[in-house]
Amino acid sequence: MSRAPANAFDAGPAASNAQKTLFGHPLGLYVLFFTEMWERFSFYGMKALLMLYMINHFFWSQADASYLLAVYTFLAYATPVLGGLVADHLLGSKRSVLLGGILLSMGHIVMAFEVTWCFYTALALIIAGVGLLKPNVSTQVGSLYKPDDPRRDGAFTVFYMGINLGALFGPLLCGWLQLHYGYGYGFGAAGVGMIFGLIVYMVGQRSLVEFKQGVLQGEDQNGEKTKATTAVSPKPEGVPSHVARDRIIVLLVVFAFVLIFWTAFEQSYNAMLVWADKHTNLLFTSLEPTPVTLDSAAAETDPDVQVSFMTKAKDWFAAPGLNSIQTQSINPFFIITLAPIFAWFWIWLHKRKLQPSTPTKMVFGLAMVAVAFGVMLPAAQREAGPSQAPLAALPDAFGVDQDGRIFTTDSKNGEQVFYGATRLRYDADDPLLRMSGVLPDLDRLKILSETAPDDFRKAIKAIVEKSAALKKGAELTEVLANAPAGFAIVGDEAQKITAWDPETKTLAVSAQIGARAEVELLAATADPLLKAAVDGVYVDSAKHRVTIWWLILFFMCLTMGELCLSPVGLSLVTKLAPPKHVGVFMGGWFLATAIAEFAANMFGAYWGKMVPWKYFLIFIVMCSAGALLMALLIRPMKRMMHGVH
Repeated sequence: MSRAPANAFDAGPAASNAQKTLFGHPLGLYVLFFTEMWERFSFYGMKALLMLYMINHFFWSQADASYLLAVYTFLAYATPVLGGLVADHLLGSKRSVLLGGILLSMGHIVMAFEVTWCFYTALALIIAGVGLLKPNVSTQVGSLYKPDDPRRDGAFTVFYMGINLGALFGPLLCGWLQLHYGYGYGFGAAGVGMIFGLIVYMVGQRSLVEFKQGVLQGEDQNGEKTKATTAVSPKPEGVPSHVARDRIIVLLVVFAFVLIFWTAFEQSYNAMLVWADKHTNLLFTSLEPTPVTLDSAAAETDPDVQVSFMTKAKDWFAAPGLNSIQTQSINPFFIITLAPIFAWFWIWLHKRKLQPSTPTKMVFGLAMVAVAFGVMLPAAQREAGPSQAPLAALPDAFGVDQDGRIFTTDSKNGEQVFYGATRLRYDADDPLLRMSGVLPDLDRLKILSETAPDDFRKAIKAIVEKSAALKKGAELTEVLANAPAGFAIVGDEAQKITAWDPETKTLAVSAQIGARAEVELLAATADPLLKAAVDGVYVDSAKHRVTIWWLILFFMCLTMGELCLSPVGLSLVTKLAPPKHVGVFMGGWFLATAIAEFAANMFGAYWGKMVPWKYFLIFIVMCSAGALLMALLIRPMKRMMHGVH
């Protein structure tokens, strides 16, 4: 039973003469364009920051960060199914979008406060906000037009461009702010962007003149950034039962391959983001990576010296490039540039009666993802260059397995923890510390902190607990009588909130000590011989960071696969699903995407536990096998589609 609208927030007038137009489309389309653009700006800006925020700032392990990201992304992509039901039966689409925008704005702003409870609260608010806003904005685009309006295709194309503009500029701006001012500013920018979108939506309410729809509207994508499908034309109800059954079976098979595709694709925000951060030379014009800086050199910089925007801009033009967070803008850049080419190409093939079927296009999509990860194999081979440094003896805190790989034992679960993606080895015969590939900065700090004296470790732990109660503007001072000779604070996080007086051996603390700052304080007491060897390997291995052009080529191939699979897959759902159940099967598509997000990040937990080329090989095999299997199923699938192309 339908619910009568209570006011303008539930429905607009149904008369076409009430619509004002701009460039041939209702003004409401542009309201939704900017609303969705800013929502995607905030969502993808935050998503690009998220993984590195957990491992670099909170100093979580790759596995722990991946597990949380798995739960967050699953819920963020699954809740729109519930959000659609809430809009249909309780709030209406306009109120759902408004409430979702408010929750999203609150979530991104809360995320700007760099403490753990704010982090979890923000994620919960963002999940709820996405669930309410995302499906209902897309539905309203179709509602601006009558079911047979020929402008629908163009409308969804405009809307899709807004999604990709937001996805393009979100990581660029949020990544720039994080680099120069910190994570809080990056998350804050995402919040401000969502507030802009909310203001646009509220101001533009009168432009959202909607028509009643006979059938469900097509979504813009799988909640993502590829070309949107358009509204569904009314379909005859008299489909024979065996035809409906066969088509449903085809859809279930498609969902299985969609799951494989997005599981590989979503490595972009996990393993590939860490690869960009730790293993990639991010300069466009230089094959020589920027040398890494040790703590001793970093400590000499004056934190009070402010660098102007113009100076930063001048430095960028002198050595243009991206930071690791900004690499997440490469995919939407290729979507924007390649989507028109693909659209033209499909039409060109259709005119010549060479248009491949939808299952065939999806085979190409899976194959291109396999090619994308294949591109990373030679990149991983180039990255795996040798580095070494003399080390007379390995401290007792470390073990060495039969292959010479260095490990420590996790006190919580008893598991062996290897370093440098299992590639850091100790050769007792030479004796040398050896590394194949780049030693990440996080591994360096963890190794150095392992040799901190037990009494000093306990003293730091006690200070960490006391610092949790510090109020703003207060300071904690503690005498560290057991600090070793020559102790000096190193590391960016520890330097921001602590000060050391070597004469009185007093540590002054101005804010809560987080996990990274704690490890940096412990690392400052590392065994001198071990520190010299680890620092030598760390600096020398950094020269093996590979050019960003490998990553650009990876994203280009990945985007080509996305354009082959995602939009045509969504269109296939609207064609094959029984007319009365299109929404259910569209929800199935989104649920498959949500499960793939979860699976992708569960795979991400294994990044760093194996050498990079083996990790990339997993997805080459997975997508190649998926493409081959689907290719074998093309004929029976086409037969069971009963005339749908």
